Amino acid sequence: MTPAFACKYTTTLTLAAGTPQSVDVPVNGAQNWVIVVKNTGGANAITAMTVASSPLGSLFETATSVTSGIPIAAGDALAIRGANEPATTVRATLTSTSGTTVSVEAGGW
Repeated sequence: MTPAFACKYTTTLTLAAGTPQSVDVPVNGAQNWVIVVKNTGGANAITAMTVASSPLGSLFETATSVTSGIPIAAGDALAIRGANEPATTVRATLTSTSGTTVSVEAGGW
């Protein structure tokens, strides 16, 4: 039996050159979740990413740098997973040295 999703989320954003931008993903208490970040830009990479979670959506843990899979080249995607990590919100902060566009999709149960 397929589990019912506690969260389904999608958004797009434009990263300005050299300016970190955060996206708060509502995982709604899901204990197992996946967030896929896809670089939809034409040429420039996502050069840095951090991730932090929050149990209630207001206080976040210290952000952890994502190093495996970085940089994310144009057209590529990277998945971040949480297993047995219940949270209300997961904050991903993305940076592109030269700027790019990004699609974010998430699901959790």
